[in-house]
Amino acid sequence: MADRLSSLPDDLLHSILRDLPLKYAVRTSALSRRWVSQWLDALAASPVLDFTDRDFARGQPPARAAATVGRCLRLHAEHGAPLDAFRVALVALPSGDGGTFGRDVVGWVAAAVARGARELEVDLPPSQERKNAAPHGDRFQIGNSLERLAFGRLSLRAVPLPAAGLAGLRSLSLSHADVTDEALRVLLANCRALESLSLRCCSLLTAVSVASERLRVLELLGCRAVGELRVAAPALESFTLYGNVILSAADWAEEAIAVDFGATPALRDVYLSHMDCCGYLDFNHDHYYPFVYYVPYARILTLCSIGLLPYVQVNMGNASYIDMPNLQELQLLMSSLDEEGDADPRHPERVYYFFHHTSFPVLKRLFIRFPSNPTNGSCSATAPIDGEDDEDVEFGYKIVLGQLTFIKAVNFRGTSWREWRLVGFLLKRAPVLEQLVLVTVGGDGAPGDEQLEVIQERALVLRKASRDARISVCRPSEDDSPNHAHTRFFHEEFCCVHQE
Repeated sequence: MADRLSSLPDDLLHSILRDLPLKYAVRTSALSRRWVSQWLDALAASPVLDFTDRDFARGQPPARAAATVGRCLRLHAEHGAPLDAFRVALVALPSGDGGTFGRDVVGWVAAAVARGARELEVDLPPSQERKNAAPHGDRFQIGNSLERLAFGRLSLRAVPLPAAGLAGLRSLSLSHADVTDEALRVLLANCRALESLSLRCCSLLTAVSVASERLRVLELLGCRAVGELRVAAPALESFTLYGNVILSAADWAEEAIAVDFGATPALRDVYLSHMDCCGYLDFNHDHYYPFVYYVPYARILTLCSIGLLPYVQVNMGNASYIDMPNLQELQLLMSSLDEEGDADPRHPERVYYFFHHTSFPVLKRLFIRFPSNPTNGSCSATAPIDGEDDEDVEFGYKIVLGQLTFIKAVNFRGTSWREWRLVGFLLKRAPVLEQLVLVTVGGDGAPGDEQLEVIQERALVLRKASRDARISVCRPSEDDSPNHAHTRFFHEEFCCVHQE
């Protein structure tokens, strides 16, 4: 059989090979003698050197992976092609001896910066976190082309600040870095063109101060020691906080974070989740103030269940009121709705008080994400379908979600009467609702065909305010309905990382 692929012009072959992960490009060498050099030529001519595919490092000894990266960099330099981006992620490397990584990384960073790379990304394995040497500071003391810099488990201590070579950065991401509060302040003052800042698991940060005229995106993820956050970013459009989002006026609150959030008129996209997300909080204290007070004008919001109550007192007395006049899309990351194991029996009711004390005049889409692996047992599904299911959810005035047209509940088990009560509560208060989608839990807890049919039958007889509302029940693999704008769930990501 004729080898039609090999008969293609070299330029077209190189274009194909450049789009393949490195390990697949290398395997093309087995096709024929002509292909032995094709992937090397394609790599040498590419403006991007990308070693972020997890399969590239998986199962390799660290020294071999480092040697491969170094060889490709040298080959690219010999070819003389321009280098726009250099990315390497070796997080999948097995643990073991990797003490030479520090010297290797210094060489990679120096070579990429000297070649005029606009984008530089280096993410090293956890075993290297305290072994890495820092990039030579003098590499960043002169002007360069860098616009995006992402360092994971790479020390910044040897980089004198301010650094002229970092002044042109538009995007900065630091993960598991040894950056301090003062270093971050000086770095941001140095990077006046910065538009995106991401700080992930930076354990030395305690009081984060972000002042920037051009910053549009801010992420603060898993920085457990942070106890103070001050933001002055008038151009901010997107804000993500996975941390201690609960504020308290009480001195006892060791996990309370003090916040000074300046005016952010452009802010439209907000993600707020406590580090324990759907976990335990002690309610036997004075009050909790959720961070949502500081972002009332967001148009897109994800909020974990810990942040649902605008203001809680032990006696369920007076509560503050939140007006969210621009919110169009809301996603709630829910804890188990069962009472068993909760620190306070009111825990399951927080979602109802949230709707009671918050105004959503233009809310159109609501997403509810139940935990995929709840820690508590589920209540019986034999609870009343209607009538008694929400008789204890009573307020002084009628709640109406007058613009809500779409509701979607994910990881719906259908075996807890509290799940059904929440769905029924929403259906009765959405007069223009067009569609309710119940997506069942997947994996080991997935319902069988008979159970799925029971859930469907029960859903169809729920009372609803909108006669035109369509109700559907499906498995995750069958779901083709819209998703919320936020499809990353940091409490699940961090959990998976810790399990690995």
